[in-house]
Amino acid sequence: MRRIRYEMWLFVALASVSTLVFGATRQWQSGKLIDTEQQKVKEGSTTTYNTDGQAKTKSNGKTDYSQNTTATTTDDVDTYEVYTIQGADKTYVAREKLLFPWSKPANVTVGADVKYAIDGRKLYILDDDQKEHKASIVKTSLNQAQ
Repeated sequence: MRRIRYEMWLFVALASVSTLVFGATRQWQSGKLIDTEQQKVKEGSTTTYNTDGQAKTKSNGKTDYSQNTTATTTDDVDTYEVYTIQGADKTYVAREKLLFPWSKPANVTVGADVKYAIDGRKLYILDDDQKEHKASIVKTSLNQAQ
């Protein structure tokens, strides 16, 4: 009897944890991809200093020191893919940050239907390869009644 209670309690605990960890399933909607473009945004710059020093000993035993410092400044640029998706009631503009130079944006076709889900200020796109891409919503507008 005790073992059955333990197993029942364990089952309930695992079910609760899996719901918290995996969350609810996304509410996928169909929309039309109106536009997509890649943006490069300057987020600041980084300056690197390189100093070379040299010591020369003179014939009288004294040492002369000299140094040369060079500064190199590079821009910190982030790359975003911006998507415009027209849903049934609203049109969303969202941008996905491409974290690495080899990161690929969603494999989608402008003018084609696309699956998307909204979760707060995040928009999830299901691309043609069935991969999820997470983007931040930057603009929402109501569609005109036709």
